[in-house]
Amino acid sequence: MSHKSLAVVEYLKMNNLTISAAESLTGGLFQSTIVKYPGASKIFEGGFVTYSEWAKTKLLGVPADEIKKFGVVSNEVARSMARGCQHVMGSDIGVGFTGAAGPTTLNGKAIGTAWIGFHFDGKDHSILVNDSSLGRNDFREYCVNVAFKELSHILNMGELGNE
Repeated sequence: MSHKSLAVVEYLKMNNLTISAAESLTGGLFQSTIVKYPGASKIFEGGFVTYSEWAKTKLLGVPADEIKKFGVVSNEVARSMARGCQHVMGSDIGVGFTGAAGPTTLNGKAIGTAWIGFHFDGKDHSILVNDSSLGRNDFREYCVNVAFKELSHILNMGELGNE
């Protein structure tokens, strides 16, 4: 567990904000990290592991034509996943993870490529994560850590987020 994840969870609790997630390549690691902390039920609405294109379209409402046009590992799909889980779960914040962790490429996207999408306060944000030097599981954990770091910036956590 990273110090950043604890800081984000505590910030959400202090500010009465809720979060949900839709994960593909991370397979629930982000959600699992949140629920490791006491009081997670106050901020965590729930989430999805949407590994297949079917799950992304049927459960989250990601447009199939968007997946066809941009590919499943894309900025657009990550943002749609974040919006979809935020909408379905009724949380304040939605986070979406999609990427190619390996051992093979995914739809032409290199191993160690991921997009993380965020939906908060009616706005979309996303970040590209690239690190081909990490193994599959290390890359998945790295993406979760990047998401918590990015959340601290999105939430303008100031000193708390810089610890």
